[in-house]
Formats: sequence, structure tokens, C-alpha cells
Amino acid sequence: MFAGLSENEKVQVRQIINRLLSANILVKEREPELYQKARRHKAILDDFFKTLGWTFILDDRHDCAFVHSPENAHRLRLTRDDSIWLLILRLFYQEKRSELALSSFPIVSLHEIRAKYATFQIPFVNKTRLQELIKLGIAYKLIHPIDNDLRSDDCRFTLYHSLLHAVNSEQVEELYQRIARYAQDEGCETENEMAEEIETD
Repeated sequence: MFAGLSENEKVQVRQIINRLLSANILVKEREPELYQKARRHKAILDDFFKTLGWTFILDDRHDCAFVHSPENAHRLRLTRDDSIWLLILRLFYQEKRSELALSSFPIVSLHEIRAKYATFQIPFVNKTRLQELIKLGIAYKLIHPIDNDLRSDDCRFTLYHSLLHAVNSEQVEELYQRIARYAQDEGCETENEMAEEIETD
């Protein structure tokens, strides 16, 4: 599989594989050098992940790459708070991207996010939990803060196109109902699962 590659190229391929296995999304805006390496070695990455029964997807239109596994073998277990947070971010992405060119990223403020929680009559999380949710979005290259004070309502976040793959387009119409159900289940400690590798549009 690695035949014909130099030692340096083998290191690059291993770096990309380990990166995708640790956090299954690669965004060009955040990691341009690694993204270009993934493009360069796409054929090798295709072959490697096929041996696992997975599919390596390079979405050049939205400048992101990830791995899809049909059996959801590579997924992230989320709490209810995590799920609500990601669903609301996806809603904002859907609402705001229609006003922008594809090369631009939607931006949302913490104030807008709080207001969306209020719209769904869902209590907003405390400050500690908020920091954890922001870190989750940053770690999986779904959002990135523009401002330094992450607790300020004026803090703005860039919403990356990777949100398309964190929650696919077929789910968007169901999000309001799902969030409403979460609100009704307030106080329940059950966890929900959402595929980390999620399908493309």
C-alpha cells in the first residue's frame, strides 16, 4: 500500500490517518497544510480505509475531509447537552449560509445561540458546561471563536462547512422536533448517539 513512497511521505500519510482516527474531520481553513497532504495522498488513504470497510471522503467543494463507516464504527457518544448544542449550531449554519458565497463561513454570536435555546424553551447551560461545549466544537473543527472572551454574549464563532457532515442535510427538517423532545425530557440523564463520521450531502 505504501510502496513507492519516501519515508517522509509515509510519515505524512500516518499523520493524516492518526488525525482522522482521533478527530474525524479535517478542515482546510484550520489545517491547510495537512489538508493539502490529504489531497496529495488521496488514493493511498482511499485504499487504507477500504481495508477497514470505511470510505475516505475528500469534499473539495466545502474544503473538508473525513471518514465514513457504514456500520457507524467510528462515532462519538454525546450527552443530551452535546447533541442540543450541535443541532442548534447546524440550524444556524443552515439559516445563515444561504446569504453567503460558498467561500465564506457563517458567523453566529453567543447571544444568538442563547436566544435559540430560549426559542425552544430549553434552559441554557452553565458557564462550565458552556466552555466544554465550545471545546467540543473546536476539537472537531466545527466552530472557531473569533473573539477572546468566550463567556461574553458578544463572542462570535465561525461555523465551518464541516457542520454539513456533523449533521447531514436530511436531518435538518427534523431538528426542531428533536430539540423539542429534548426539552420535554429535561432532567433525564440518558445519553444520545450521533455518528461522528456522518454522511455527505
